[in-house]
Amino acid sequence: MENRAYALAAGLFTILLGIGVVATALWFSGETVENDEYVLISRYPVSGLNPQAPVRYRGVTVGKVVDIKFDQQEARAILVKILVQTGTPLTEGTFARLGSQGVTGLSYVMLDDDGKKPAPLVSSAGAPPRIEVRPSFIDSLSASGEEMIVNFNQVAKRVNVLLSDENQQQLIATLRNLDHATGKFSSLATSMEPTVKALPGLINDTGVTLKRADTLLAGINDRLDSFERAAKGAEQLGLSGSALSDAMLTESVPRLNVLLDDVQRSSRGLERLLNEINEQPASLIFGRSPNPPGPGEPGFNASRGSR
Repeated sequence: MENRAYALAAGLFTILLGIGVVATALWFSGETVENDEYVLISRYPVSGLNPQAPVRYRGVTVGKVVDIKFDQQEARAILVKILVQTGTPLTEGTFARLGSQGVTGLSYVMLDDDGKKPAPLVSSAGAPPRIEVRPSFIDSLSASGEEMIVNFNQVAKRVNVLLSDENQQQLIATLRNLDHATGKFSSLATSMEPTVKALPGLINDTGVTLKRADTLLAGINDRLDSFERAAKGAEQLGLSGSALSDAMLTESVPRLNVLLDDVQRSSRGLERLLNEINEQPASLIFGRSPNPPGPGEPGFNASRGSR
């Protein structure tokens, strides 16, 4: 009986101890921080992303991935539900990318903000706020690599067309013509070598000629200066003659006109005097006889006057 009681007590103790351990584990694993729910919408593959994967905002761990599923309204979109600590400053400009955790191939969520939309991110119509997922560095590199491979294939096709048999023959003919032309250039350079050697002497003669030309030009410049001084003297003389003619027109001509008027009046008086002397020569001795009395004057003779 004692053995049975001992075994029963040991069994009960073991069961109670196990329940206590499970309760303790559940208590320690319970959430003690308030979280907010967000949904990431991705139109790119989410390879390596699993539930419980960490969520980091600008390098700081702020939450975890809860669920991953396809969008029922858009076949190409993938919805990733995440929990983020309450108070994390997410805005309408916040976006997400997938980062790789070393060589394990697992991914995590990176949240960042470009600062273009600083308004706080809030839910609409009771649904969790959505955050857009942008392509990661690996996705961009893969797209660029695919585009580069396509371009390389196009270049390879064009090179194959360029290096066809016909084009190769034309290229060989062109190289032969180029070789022939190079030989002609070499012969031409050899024939021009004496001329090139004679160039220094020709340059020296040209320098001497240019010096003489400079001297000749200096003499011509002196002659031109002399001609210019003579032209200036002639111009001054013309200005003096013009001034003299202006003075004659403004002063001498009016005086000459007055003198001519006086001479004309004198000649008229002399003409009248000569006429009177011809008519009455005695007037030179006795003087000029008075004029006969007119009508109404004393001594007027009407019979004489009627004749």
